[in-house]
Amino acid sequence: MVLNNNVFVAFHSEKLCSKVFAMLTMSGIHPNSTSVTSNDLLTKINNYENGVIVCETKLKDTVLFNFLDDIPSYFHIVAIGTMDTLDDLPNQRVFKLSVPLDRTDLIYSVSMLTNIDNHRALIHNQFRTHDEEIIIQQAKALLIHKYHMTEEQAHRYMQTKSMNTGEKMITIARLILN
Repeated sequence: MVLNNNVFVAFHSEKLCSKVFAMLTMSGIHPNSTSVTSNDLLTKINNYENGVIVCETKLKDTVLFNFLDDIPSYFHIVAIGTMDTLDDLPNQRVFKLSVPLDRTDLIYSVSMLTNIDNHRALIHNQFRTHDEEIIIQQAKALLIHKYHMTEEQAHRYMQTKSMNTGEKMITIARLILN
């Protein structure tokens, strides 16, 4: 199993994106992409099951508070801004870092959150049998064929149903196949 390092950087300017991207890269964290608008960020994260978004409280087209509900709950958010702008964001949803940004705090925060995702994935997949993996793949194939989904869309559909119902992915797969 490959551990993920799905990190996305979003700031209102390309210059800031590049600066944070370089800071993370130099510390061994390799971000997937940068964005300056919420629409671009949401499009890019749509293809991933989880990850960490490192962003400013304000992007070119809107503020984080306005599109926070559009970010799937399985993404961690590290928001960077002034204390005033950070206070508007919900504590349970957002990991907050105030400016001036401390490089060590940023690196530690992103590392910790990616490690949480990797640990969760290892534990989750550790308990699936080979037969269960086959059933899950068959359910994805059915969704792909019948509803013209991509593999990523089929997986995300099943994952979302699993999270919303509290059922395991294998249970959702069996329901799809029946």
